[in-house]
Amino acid sequence: MKGPSALAPPVSVSIVLATLNEGGNLPQVVERIRRLDLPPYEIVVVDDGSTDGTREYLVGESASDDRLRLLFHEGKQTTLRAHAQGIEAGRGNLVVVMDADLQHSPETIPGLLAALSQGATVAIASRYVPGGSPGPRPWKRAVISWGAEWIARRGLRAAHHVEDPVSGFFAFRKSIWIPINPEYRGFKILLFVLAMSNGARVTEVPYHFENRAEGTSKVEQSAYMRIYLREVRWARQLETELRSRSKPVPR
Repeated sequence: MKGPSALAPPVSVSIVLATLNEGGNLPQVVERIRRLDLPPYEIVVVDDGSTDGTREYLVGESASDDRLRLLFHEGKQTTLRAHAQGIEAGRGNLVVVMDADLQHSPETIPGLLAALSQGATVAIASRYVPGGSPGPRPWKRAVISWGAEWIARRGLRAAHHVEDPVSGFFAFRKSIWIPINPEYRGFKILLFVLAMSNGARVTEVPYHFENRAEGTSKVEQSAYMRIYLREVRWARQLETELRSRSKPVPR
């Protein structure tokens, strides 16, 4: 991890990106974040062995921008683990998790942070609330997404009334974060954040999901649903444990 400069200002927001060969997309994401009017922030990038120039770009940019903090691994560990590492390394009391492939518009970040400032504990960038859109997508991907959303709403109490419970774009207060098992692998860290919210306020902010500029989507991987079902089970176990701790002890 490239550490912050001793003279760097305090950080309020940690923006966490997990990357694997996003050299064609990441520079645009970073530049669009830089144009935003945000509280003091850092961009924590966890890269799992990119070989397309992503790392060279990051090293070059971080030499002149202390807001870029880097964590490099030499092999795939899935976005679930990479996001967890980025969250734990972040110094902000607010965390934004998003993709680095231009499917998540950085211009939505201020709206997510505004929702937290208005009392939410978790703010989800949602494709399905009024004003949002999932964009055009193949029917197969749409069916897989609908199935995953249905399973999440029935598997987690915290997701019952969430329109987009498997969004990969969200913000939350880091005070609720609980480190998860480092052996867990998967794609949907929001499931665990919802479990950690433990009854706190969750709100959704509309956004338009964009087509991936380059590369392939993880939703199209054949093992996606099998891995996803395992994630839901793990998140449900965490939610059940946290709710049991919250119950008053009988006298």
